[in-house]
Amino acid sequence: MTLTTFALPDVVVDQIIVRSALPFLIALSIFIYLWRRKPVMPLPPGPRGSLFTGNRSNILDTKEVWKQYAEWSKIYGPVISFKSANVQVIVLNSSKSVFDLLDKRSSIYSDRPKSFMFGELVGLNKGFLRVDLRDPRFSAYRRMAHDEMGPRQIPRYVSAMEDSVRILLRSLLSDPTNFVMHLRNSQGRAMMKTTYGYTVESDEDYYIGIAERWMDTLKYHMRPGQWLVDSYPILKYLPHWMPGGGFKVFAAEKRAQIQEALSAPMRWAKSEMSAGRAYPSFVSRQLSRSEELTEYDEEIVKQLAASMYIGGIDTVPAVFSTFFLMMIHSPDAQKRAQEEIDHVVGPDRLPRFSDKPKLPYVEALIKEILRYHPPSPIGSAHCVHQDDVYEGMFIPKGSLVYANIWAITHDESIYPDPFKFDPARHLIENTEKGKAQPDPRTFVFGFGRRLCPGMHVAEASIFLTISSILATFNIVNSKAATGEEITPALQFTGGSISRPEEFGCTIVPRSDVATDLIMWSH
Repeated sequence: MTLTTFALPDVVVDQIIVRSALPFLIALSIFIYLWRRKPVMPLPPGPRGSLFTGNRSNILDTKEVWKQYAEWSKIYGPVISFKSANVQVIVLNSSKSVFDLLDKRSSIYSDRPKSFMFGELVGLNKGFLRVDLRDPRFSAYRRMAHDEMGPRQIPRYVSAMEDSVRILLRSLLSDPTNFVMHLRNSQGRAMMKTTYGYTVESDEDYYIGIAERWMDTLKYHMRPGQWLVDSYPILKYLPHWMPGGGFKVFAAEKRAQIQEALSAPMRWAKSEMSAGRAYPSFVSRQLSRSEELTEYDEEIVKQLAASMYIGGIDTVPAVFSTFFLMMIHSPDAQKRAQEEIDHVVGPDRLPRFSDKPKLPYVEALIKEILRYHPPSPIGSAHCVHQDDVYEGMFIPKGSLVYANIWAITHDESIYPDPFKFDPARHLIENTEKGKAQPDPRTFVFGFGRRLCPGMHVAEASIFLTISSILATFNIVNSKAATGEEITPALQFTGGSISRPEEFGCTIVPRSDVATDLIMWSH
């Protein structure tokens, strides 16, 4: 039998060779890319995790994750790194590393991490707090925010703050048990008035409710690698009805809530302006600056207004709750602050913003509250824009970078005896060499180009609220039915905004004169 051979055309042979070699060439290309990208210098040290999920489970299972990071820093050093799913995370646990990178190198450390879950699906990718440094909206937001909320603009906010404080004092007098709710509503009332010109009339106010649902959404966005779709983008093609696709149902629900919180108060403010009865507010001022606002301009105002409101409605009340808890644990500090207010202000009126420079101990007490438990202990994630090297350690482009604010404010080399609540540490005359310990507000309000533009407004609100409560009330332990005092534990929640775990206390007027002042001040 004769075997017949067939010669394949050269072009077919070439295609077979190419197709056979293609997988090898792809693998070789990937290897070369990874080899070239492999850092000459090592990553910052840190704990080893599993192959596929890194330290994700450790992070998600830890309530006060800032304490875990601080413990790791004792082992690995002030700059640590780890993987959460496939996300590279860098945590800065010292003031030096934070200021070296987030301040001095802010041009490459001020982006925000991209999140398909919360950006594309939930719709949080356009606001001031989320856009990147090179996005033209960032400059527009920042310029408008600084023009609106700089130190010189504080007087325009004070009247609404004082009105809100007076309502708060009456609520504490009539219903002290629900003090946490009253504190939250008080801040929401002031922010709605100054941002949109809206007057909150009820504790069950609609606009307060939608803002709280927004804040509930944000608590899911804190921890790196929390949503696997951000680490493994292919999951975005998973149908919502398949196992593992439930994140799309969650996102759709949250997106609707976010859009309502963005648009509803803006619609109300515009309708008031059209009717000619708008109260002077951020929105009315910005929309009145030009007769021909573009859709882009109005979107900037809407997004920034929401950021101002949401940024203040949760963070500041967390500070107030910590204040109540620490006054129970520090009666001597409470008494000394009250004596200072009595001496400077007297019994016949509430403290004013203009009294602030004359009340140094009250100021020191507020600083110590912020130091003892910062309202955002781990801050918001920064994202490094390009590869960088710091003190011999490689920080890859795209890494999530966190400032562990809690670790800094509990660094005993900066604040001796850091777990002691001691307002006097912030008084110049009570510190060594005549120099007070660092102002914790340097750390609490952010860093570099992500410094909170509303910090001056927040400080004014915190001062007016805390000084007015100290002027009129005593805050002491609650009592059991047996008459035994119940001292609440110094325990705090996890999440992006941390506050004391639920606790009880007794809030009583300091005197009949204080009661009259609460009832009749205006």
